[in-house]
Amino acid sequence: MTVPDITGSIVVTGPTRGLGRALVPELAAAPGAPLVLLGRPGPALEAAAEAGAAADRVVTVPCDLASLAQVRAAASTVRAAVAGGDLPPVAALVSNAGLQTADRRQATVDGFELTFGVNVLAPHTLLESLRPALADGAHVVLLGSGTHHGDRSMGLVDPPRWEDPRDLARPDGPDGDPRAGSRAYATSKLAVLYQAHEWDRRHGAGRPALRVNVHDPGLMPGTGLARGRSAVEQLAWSWLLPALRVLPRVTTPRRSARALADLVLGRTHPRLRAGYVVLGEVTEPSPAAHDPARERELWQVCAELTGVPAPSAAA
Repeated sequence: MTVPDITGSIVVTGPTRGLGRALVPELAAAPGAPLVLLGRPGPALEAAAEAGAAADRVVTVPCDLASLAQVRAAASTVRAAVAGGDLPPVAALVSNAGLQTADRRQATVDGFELTFGVNVLAPHTLLESLRPALADGAHVVLLGSGTHHGDRSMGLVDPPRWEDPRDLARPDGPDGDPRAGSRAYATSKLAVLYQAHEWDRRHGAGRPALRVNVHDPGLMPGTGLARGRSAVEQLAWSWLLPALRVLPRVTTPRRSARALADLVLGRTHPRLRAGYVVLGEVTEPSPAAHDPARERELWQVCAELTGVPAPSAAA
């Protein structure tokens, strides 16, 4: 299969673990595509950059998605590099980073519930802050999950429960529901679909015009996603569930990374917009994933909580 040239930069969040780590060499194989890797500074980020050594250029930008100030600073760094001619405009943004916790008691630096902060508020901040650096027709790919359906997680994750986004952004007190963490994860993945639909509505025909899609990587047991769960759950995730890879949509980071790279680079579904793609196959998400009122409200609350765009622009 011929790999199309990508003349712009590709920005990737979460390049140091699991799917993101497997994605870097897949994207690095695309000719003419500088990679910009956003992640926590340290050996893991350096190793990810080395894995992308085949690319024309690999740039690492330190960024902890649990801090909106760091997200804004990372976006500012990329904008400055594009404005100064050190990087071509961003042709693709892969919002891969995400996490799942054991409960809803943990908070980001800014005081938001950790899962919602990293999986929802950080991607909103990054995309909206990067818009001046995006090429016209840039492809934005968000990381989804079948857990948003509520009945496809083999009992490992509680079904999503939609609430006012301001409440979803507020961490529980010390006596919070110990199972609320998995439900928060599923709810955040429902929110990702809302974001994709609203961004397509707002930016699909704007300047720059964006193409936004959601990639569902399938169930990837053995990755670090469950590192915030109990010891028993981590044991099952790391050692027992990998035996289920013979089942449909149970896969490995390497296989899912290939499907994700194909989607990002336009090898597959080059005209798809506001789509939901499971391991390369365009699929209809849960009926609950289509709700224009919730989508509009979520965008407005994200703008309010993050300050991006500025209040006047958001209005």
